[in-house]
Amino acid sequence: MRDRSLPALAAFLMLFSAAAHADPVPERVADIIRAAANDGNPAELAATIKFAKKANPRSVKEIDALAAQLQAAADARHRAELLRRRFFEGWTGQGEVGASNSSGNTRSTTLALGLNFSRNGLHWDHAFNATADYQRDNGSESKGRYFASYSGHYKYSDRAYALGLLSWESDRFSGFDSRMSESVGLGYAILKGPRVTFSVEAGPALRQTDYILGRSENEFAGRASANYLWKIFPNLVFTEVVSYYGQSHDSTLTSDTGLTANLIGALSARASYHVQYETNPPLALDKTDTLTRLTLVYSF
Repeated sequence: MRDRSLPALAAFLMLFSAAAHADPVPERVADIIRAAANDGNPAELAATIKFAKKANPRSVKEIDALAAQLQAAADARHRAELLRRRFFEGWTGQGEVGASNSSGNTRSTTLALGLNFSRNGLHWDHAFNATADYQRDNGSESKGRYFASYSGHYKYSDRAYALGLLSWESDRFSGFDSRMSESVGLGYAILKGPRVTFSVEAGPALRQTDYILGRSENEFAGRASANYLWKIFPNLVFTEVVSYYGQSHDSTLTSDTGLTANLIGALSARASYHVQYETNPPLALDKTDTLTRLTLVYSF
């Protein structure tokens, strides 16, 4: 009778032989991986690990084990740091400005301002942003759009979250003096990587609009949005944010496209394009408004 223990013994010997031929991670390589992990740049760490495994094929498993160990330690430190933070700690922000002025046959002045703050916590993320766009041609105002919003995200998991959103805007050239929007809903990060993120959100909303004709409306609406970010290069980032408020009288679709290039240190240049479509604007105004911005951005 054939001895059934032979295949098992052969498999054991093969595993033992593979383990015996595995090399430990060279100390110099381990130091480079640790340094990349301490820098806190996931893309740089992934590239370092990939190169280390290619240069040391007999230490692939050991390199993966070291990377997992370093990642677990980094996650533990980050979690502990978030737990220690108070509400007014851990905020980051950006200030944005762009301006132009012309005189002579045509007198024109434009001003674009922006400010945003964000804070990522263990369970809650907060974000506040505000923009102002003003233009005056030959002594008359030709553009005046002002916007501010706050959003809070409660994270159920690494990808799923609940949200609350409050926004205010004013744009007489789109037909309204003031519009408040309040929304709650759910969001999910479909893509969440070091270079690309993509999330979608949806939920009910309320909107209060004061039109330039003196009429006011308070309507129930549905809100949906999509947020996309792509780090094309370490110093070049593409963003796209699309949101839609659907309601019975006047629905709104907005798109904000941006391309931000780092210049030096905390200073960047940004080109952005805003499109706003109203299904039923007053006074037979154009349904679509667009706005192009070229600004300098300072991160702090």
